[in-house]
Amino acid sequence: MATPTLTMIPSGYKAEKVYSVLPTNGDGDFTFDRNSPGTRVNKDGLIEQVATDVPRLDYSDGSCPSLLLEPTSTNLAGYSEDFSQGWSAGNSTVTTNQTTSPGGDLTADKFIPTNTNQPRVERAFTVPATNTTFTFSVFVKKISTPYVAIALFDGSDNIDAIFNLDTKAVVSSSSEDASIKEMNNGWFRISMTQTVLSTDTDNIWKILNSNGSSAFVGVIGEETFIWGAQLEELPYLSSYIPTPTNSSASRSAETFSNDFSSQPTVANTNTVVLKFIPMGFSTDFYELLRFSDGTNEIALEGFQTNNYDVYGSGLVGGGMTAGSLSLNAGSINTISFSYSGTSLRFSHNGSTIAINTPTGNLPTITEVSHSVGGLSPIKILDLRVYNDFKTQEELNTLTTI
Repeated sequence: MATPTLTMIPSGYKAEKVYSVLPTNGDGDFTFDRNSPGTRVNKDGLIEQVATDVPRLDYSDGSCPSLLLEPTSTNLAGYSEDFSQGWSAGNSTVTTNQTTSPGGDLTADKFIPTNTNQPRVERAFTVPATNTTFTFSVFVKKISTPYVAIALFDGSDNIDAIFNLDTKAVVSSSSEDASIKEMNNGWFRISMTQTVLSTDTDNIWKILNSNGSSAFVGVIGEETFIWGAQLEELPYLSSYIPTPTNSSASRSAETFSNDFSSQPTVANTNTVVLKFIPMGFSTDFYELLRFSDGTNEIALEGFQTNNYDVYGSGLVGGGMTAGSLSLNAGSINTISFSYSGTSLRFSHNGSTIAINTPTGNLPTITEVSHSVGGLSPIKILDLRVYNDFKTQEELNTLTTI
């Protein structure tokens, strides 16, 4: 099989730069930008903050790092690591700095129910002027009970999700979405997503002790460690943003691009292979990566819920049939597409994907970018561009996980 024109496997980096394996002369290196610090999970499994403009090679999905690329987000929950300040304890007590946190320091608090009636730690936020979707998350660790819950009180109803830390599962949820992710050293990050209506009278988010059957019935003395609360105006969970004071804190959007136009090319003929992890979805079109020649382009886009599309500007008939590829946030996927002239082939995880037949201007790829605008969060594990047109069998082989 031909040697790729471009290969980027996340490993080498410095401020404002991600190095590619090919080409070896540096033409394939990516320029990186983020105008704020950001957090990642390092190779020891700990959450650490990296400086402005430093790429985040994240190890939260295994021993091999992925390049983490996210849009901007703001953690609205001040004192995210100190539940004795800015938060209210109801039928419970909070004791600060009781164990090692997911960040490796002694900042995790102990949450202790003192009554069975909705033992909780909660915080009220301003009701938004328009209907707004939020994602609330917190890191939790079992002490004596596997059950913990989070909830939203909108003024009339409690919307909740219950989690079992022993089975690592969502027990039940009345929210729009709920998730649990295992971290290091017994910690889990639990989250729920819910739209707050402008007509709601309250916007109160809660962490609750639970008996496993109801989010609002607790068990006295069943303790849990808690750390790192986050409330963000996104329909999905993003990386942790610490808020050391009672104010919110933001992480800037990341851009990632290169120009390897000096490399040999064949007009209108390319193959792209991308191994990646989608991190979240929205109801609108959001671009993951764009492949172009400076004028014409093909973009891999996320859209609607859990679906992806390959779209080309200037193409008639688009690319892959909309909705024909459904992905789950957090899952590893390999996608490839290959084209020559107006012929386009597509593969996902070793299987052929049905496509439309586009007509128009297909680019000779000399630029790859993930830039500011409508973007979806993505973790890149492996990116390759070939300067040839591959058979469907070759594509299926390249995308077999």
